[in-house]
Amino acid sequence: MKELSKRAWVLFFGIAFILPAMTYGALYWYNHRIAGLPYYGENYRLETSRPYYTVPDFSFVNQDGNLIDNNFIKDKIWVAHYFFTTCTTICPKMMNGMNDVQKVFAGNDDVRLVSFTVDPEQDSPAVLKQYAQLRDIQSKQWGLLTGDKKMLYQYARKGLFIVATDGDGGDGDFIHSEKLVLMDRLGHIRGYYDGTEKNDIQLLINDIRRLLADN
Repeated sequence: MKELSKRAWVLFFGIAFILPAMTYGALYWYNHRIAGLPYYGENYRLETSRPYYTVPDFSFVNQDGNLIDNNFIKDKIWVAHYFFTTCTTICPKMMNGMNDVQKVFAGNDDVRLVSFTVDPEQDSPAVLKQYAQLRDIQSKQWGLLTGDKKMLYQYARKGLFIVATDGDGGDGDFIHSEKLVLMDRLGHIRGYYDGTEKNDIQLLINDIRRLLADN
């Protein structure tokens, strides 16, 4: 009787805990290894039919003082986010995550990284250059961009949809988001990631590999 009771408890434990964990693991593996990456539209909305949303063109100045536009990311897989050099909270973690991505894909001409500043008055090309040198950021692959504040903020809100707040880029306007955004070669948004979380950074790296393999 005791042996039967013990087996019943083992069976109960397996059904209640192990089976759901295995099911979750199988679904996670399918979604992130077999199923195609999703397409995102405005405000994280999933798109299921063409035409898929395409991020707009941009034109800003990088850490070398060069004008950078869509030619920098044309036909590339690229990651974008917003930061500022004097940030001491989430930005250092996000930049560390972006550094990890740069290391994994160093020398891969099919991958680009773009960091837009939210504080262009402080973050001049010279300041961005110094910041890039401290973090071993390679300008050929990774652009730190500055320019007109209203245009930078408009691109965040209406181009990448990384914030839901309204604003005009004026003196009292400020953007602070932990989101990293992944685009494919056609400029379609294929993923959003928490740039402060190591698991999300690894997922981003894996998803970049998936997009590279799709070509």
